Amino acid sequence: MTPIANLRWSVAHVPKIDLATANRFKAVGAGIAIHPYTYLSDSTDPNAGPPVRMILDSGVHAGAGSDSAQISTLNPWNMIYFMVTGINAGGHPVNAGQTVTRAQAMRLYTASNGWFFHEEDRLGSIEPGKLADLVVLSDDYFDAKKVPDTAIRKLRSVLTVVDGNVIYNTLPH
Repeated sequence: MTPIANLRWSVAHVPKIDLATANRFKAVGAGIAIHPYTYLSDSTDPNAGPPVRMILDSGVHAGAGSDSAQISTLNPWNMIYFMVTGINAGGHPVNAGQTVTRAQAMRLYTASNGWFFHEEDRLGSIEPGKLADLVVLSDDYFDAKKVPDTAIRKLRSVLTVVDGNVIYNTLPH
């Protein structure tokens, strides 16, 4: 009764997914929503985090986010820090060999998520014809000299624009 061919199926969290399973998801056109909630643990297990690098390398559709404060932190910078460094909130490296670059982590949180909503042509990157949603950050995320890994978690929006309208602004007027 309801066509399902054009639906975009996905799973979330996947802290212990293996390559064979990621490849099966890719084969059926499904995606993986990476929610690295294990950042909040004090675990010392070197493989306690989601295998972000393996997921990306598999080529399966992937995006990143959180489940609000129910299971993860609302602050995306904590999750991005975790994906880039593999270090959890307890200060322990728990994602051995599974870290990603800053650009990859940013893409997972932005442009990659459009696929899950059939809106990759409308959101996630700054291009003509896409929604004018953007943030200006407190510092240069992509410059590791200005923002060392430990400072990623301290980044904040100083200007937020949604649908072309300024909704948050701490910049001098």
